[in-house]
Amino acid sequence: MKEIERVNIGEGTNLYILNTDKFKTVSISYTFHRDLDEDYTYNALLPAVMKRGSRDFKTLKDIERYLEGEYGTIFDVGVQKRGERHLLRFSVGVINDSFVPSENAGLVAKGFEFLNSIINRPLLEDGAFKKTYVEQEKQNLKNSIEALINDKMSYSIERLIRVMCEDEKYSRYVHGNVEDLERIDAISLYKAYRDVIESSPLDIFVVGDVGGMDIEEIVRGSLDLNKRAIKAIPKPIIKRTVKEPKEHIESLDINQGKLNLGFRTGVTPSSEDYYALAVCSSVFGGGPHSKLFINVREKASLAYYAFSQVESFKGLMFVGAGIDFDNYNMALDIIKEQFEDLKDGKITEKEIDASKKIITGSMKGIKDQPGRIINYYLGNVIAGRDITIDETIDKINNVTMDEVKSVAEKIQLDTIYFLKN
Repeated sequence: MKEIERVNIGEGTNLYILNTDKFKTVSISYTFHRDLDEDYTYNALLPAVMKRGSRDFKTLKDIERYLEGEYGTIFDVGVQKRGERHLLRFSVGVINDSFVPSENAGLVAKGFEFLNSIINRPLLEDGAFKKTYVEQEKQNLKNSIEALINDKMSYSIERLIRVMCEDEKYSRYVHGNVEDLERIDAISLYKAYRDVIESSPLDIFVVGDVGGMDIEEIVRGSLDLNKRAIKAIPKPIIKRTVKEPKEHIESLDINQGKLNLGFRTGVTPSSEDYYALAVCSSVFGGGPHSKLFINVREKASLAYYAFSQVESFKGLMFVGAGIDFDNYNMALDIIKEQFEDLKDGKITEKEIDASKKIITGSMKGIKDQPGRIINYYLGNVIAGRDITIDETIDKINNVTMDEVKSVAEKIQLDTIYFLKN
């Protein structure tokens, strides 16, 4: 797979093209970058309202009818959180022109024009967003936020983050909060929209067989952006030291306890230790080969599940375990014991090799899905690095036992969170 090509389209706007004949579709994604500041609930609501219609397609039915007529073009929007950065995503997937009759070609160009309509020609009513759409999507978003509690594992991780990072922007939930949502109306949301469009850095990704197309010209011809002063996205606050781990216990009507631990790694994707940290986290709790799985779940039978995961853009690592309420102290002790073994270098070659295979296998799988390819290279942009998927695989395979031990020694336990009955 060829390396990605970058083209500057204008102030704050970059185009990334990955030309590959591996897919029968062409995937196009627009990502607006925002600081995870106090407007984060506006940012979370915006894509959902914009998806409802534009001046050219006034209703969802109009949009669906158009997409179906274009050989089932796929359209989606969403928001993501990467560190202390909020991402607003708009994407389409179109059939490559070579797979449709010549008289119906031009689907890629139409895909760009469609996204431009959704993003730059929103449906307005009295100089603001359509009130009924705003109110309906506010209710949908409120339902989504409140439904988080129904997924107890995700809820407990989110609660851990809020306790652990209470004075940091990272504690803000990707989908906003209900209190802010209730204050939003069609006028204030449109004002926030104008700020997003005019001041946000924008990355456009194209993945597919587009070698015979002038993608840059198509983008320039279809993009109606009136960019003004581009807002710089502040670097995330990376805390590297912990004075004393804090413990936080909450109660909820649940059948299974949720024990979560938050660690400060101090490692970001631009750090030299980044690849060693990936292997380290996998050895700790990255699968059936890991210390947590074998010792906490299998040998001690103290957990229904046990895992670790890294939030690299914020320099964090999380551990999650589902346990019986009465096993809190025993499970916590053995998790801490496994962590100390990791720091002491009590790691086997078998654990290292298994971790590398799992990580590199997942990395190879990225190449099979355009959306994952875009996510990978978007991560590159955010991290300010330039490294291909294959180069990442090589770096993972070259991680040594000493490097894993070295990065483990720097990791510090910050917060213990337990959700009990």
